[in-house]
Amino acid sequence: MKSHTPLAKFIHWSFSILYAYGIFKQVGDLSELEDPALLNFEILFAVAFLVIVFIRYFYMKDTETLLGANIEIRKGHLFIAKSVHKLVYFTLVMLPLTGLLIAGLFSIGAGGIELAIGLHEFSAFLSYVLIAVHVGASFYSKLKGEGIWNAMTPFWKEKEKKESKLISYLEKTEDKVYETIEKTLRL
Repeated sequence: MKSHTPLAKFIHWSFSILYAYGIFKQVGDLSELEDPALLNFEILFAVAFLVIVFIRYFYMKDTETLLGANIEIRKGHLFIAKSVHKLVYFTLVMLPLTGLLIAGLFSIGAGGIELAIGLHEFSAFLSYVLIAVHVGASFYSKLKGEGIWNAMTPFWKEKEKKESKLISYLEKTEDKVYETIEKTLRL
């Protein structure tokens, strides 16, 4: 079975912790940025976060999507997986960039900060949705016993497909979705 390298797994899981930290420590009120120490920390955190996102992207960009699959992956499935991954990276770049924009506008007292905050909040919301889709798809893949879970996750290893009427129904629906995507996009 193919698996991600230990470094890829480390980057994936340590970055997940960094993302969660960024969500939980976020600034609650703009006036908090009047504290120069906090403002400088937020700027440093955003720059470090951005650098790590780019390191992660360039390390992982040539890695096979859905590595470890023990089944043939449909082109529609691959299209969805790659699209979600690219959108996750987009939001992970937009979060620190818009955060830096907010810090910059706040520091110089310029207008447009409301727009920057709106973009930042939208990026955060979109990241929550996309990461929830990613996690949900990972659990679904684990239930189907596709092998993808084991390629990235160091715990709760999948052993075999969970047979159930619900999984069977979802697989049939999933196949129809992939077929529609493949026909529509001529994949």
